[in-house]
Amino acid sequence: MTDVSRGAYYLISIDGRPVTANFAPYLLSMTIRDTEGGKSDSLDLEMDDRNGQIILPRTGAMVNAEIGWKGGGCITFEGKTDEPHSRGSRGGGMTLSLNAKSADPKGKGKEPQSRHKDKAKFGDVAKEWGKKIGYSVQVHSALSAISRDYWEMANESFHAWGARIAREIGATFKVQGGKAVFVPRGGANAASGAALATVYATRPGNIINWDLTPCFNRMAYQQFSARWYDIKKARWVTEKVTSGGDALADLTHRFKATDKDHAKQLASSNKDEADREKGGGTVMIIGEPAARSQATCVVSGVRAGINGSYRITEAAHTYTRGGGYDTEMTLKQPSGDAGSDSRKASS
Repeated sequence: MTDVSRGAYYLISIDGRPVTANFAPYLLSMTIRDTEGGKSDSLDLEMDDRNGQIILPRTGAMVNAEIGWKGGGCITFEGKTDEPHSRGSRGGGMTLSLNAKSADPKGKGKEPQSRHKDKAKFGDVAKEWGKKIGYSVQVHSALSAISRDYWEMANESFHAWGARIAREIGATFKVQGGKAVFVPRGGANAASGAALATVYATRPGNIINWDLTPCFNRMAYQQFSARWYDIKKARWVTEKVTSGGDALADLTHRFKATDKDHAKQLASSNKDEADREKGGGTVMIIGEPAARSQATCVVSGVRAGINGSYRITEAAHTYTRGGGYDTEMTLKQPSGDAGSDSRKASS
């Protein structure tokens, strides 16, 4: 359990210049959002702007920030400023919200491209195509050797291509600054490559509130399949993966695969995605810097059927004036005792 006795702290710098002391009189809240992939990590600052005294920040400024406990761990952020928002109402005052994203919103990563590569490994393709737009790409060894006869970027940005391929091969894709990372989804490492710690949410203990549903039947399927065309046999072939559950419906991938291996990847990826989406919700706890996307959260002390292990898909770390530091985790993929109540009804 995190030691909170020394109090929470935050730090902010813009273009390498510390601005924590400058912001302190006006800061209402600060949130660092760590996501699993497919969208950027983000930083949101809400400032008291009652007299319009804060200079509107330029977009594209480099921001570094952290939230944590004095003498303990912290969650960090690095990115570029994006969208300032002014909000107010008659008699309600004014606030200025500053936003930053880990992926440069003005960068070439969002530019549509058209490329293809024949008979190549994923690691080589990702690094080559990332280099063309100025990204340094890291691919986990478990993914790097995945081979296909044909890789295509069909008038889509590197960000969109990376997110699509990640879904197909069961990976997490993340962009942080000038670096893009592909790691196995649900693995032991964060997209940054750092080892992940298990987070414990306990009641009584560090839980502030929760909203959990351990089973979503809309994502339950009996079988997952994908089709590909066998040129030698001149016929369509279907690759299937069974879930082992009690659902009656089957799920067939919408688009055809290029070959047998690709079809198996699609079917398996759809099965894994359904497993991840079979339940979840949110849990808010006292600030926990170890809460990161892809980490495991063990919930206990709530009630039978809810207690169990979940996968963190997003962690929002928030510091508020007068409220301290808390962490809200978005959870999916329940396992262990989550979803089952072994107690017997009394007669």
